[in-house]
Amino acid sequence: MSDLPEMLLVPVDGSSYSNAAAAYAARLAERLGTPVRLLHAFPETPIELLGIPTESPSSEYVQYFSPEGFEKFREESAASAFGAPRAAIGETAVALEERIIPGDTGQAILDHAAGMNRVMIIMGRRGASRFREIMIGSTTQQVLHHARCPVLVIR
Repeated sequence: MSDLPEMLLVPVDGSSYSNAAAAYAARLAERLGTPVRLLHAFPETPIELLGIPTESPSSEYVQYFSPEGFEKFREESAASAFGAPRAAIGETAVALEERIIPGDTGQAILDHAAGMNRVMIIMGRRGASRFREIMIGSTTQQVLHHARCPVLVIR
C-alpha cells in the first residue's frame, strides 16, 4: 500500500512513556520495513532553556550560558533521552536514527514532521514533566490536534 508510512518518528524524553513508544515503533517498523527516527527537542538558546536572568544566576547555571557549555548540556540531555529508548528497543534490525530538533517540544515535532512525506508519529501519552502538562497542556495533545500526519499514542 502506498499510503503506509515510510518513516516512524518517535519523540523521546527519557520517560517510561516515550520508551514504550520507541519499543512499539521498533516492532511496527520491523513489520513495515521502515526506519525509526528518535527525536529529542531541545531549545535553541540558553535564554529559551533557562529564561532571561533577572538577577545574577547561580554558578550552577552560568556554565550553560556560554556556547560551549550550552552545547555540552544539549549533548548530555540528548544522550540521556536517546539512551533509555534504545535500551527499551533492545536488539533490532530496524534502522534507528537520532535527531536533536530545535525549539519548543510540541512545535518542533510538528515542524519536523511537516517537512517530510509519508511519516507517522508514535509517541507516549505523557512525557517526563507532569507539572508542565497540568499547567500548559501536554505535548501529546498539541501534536494530536495539529499534526498533518497519522499520530499513534502509546499508553
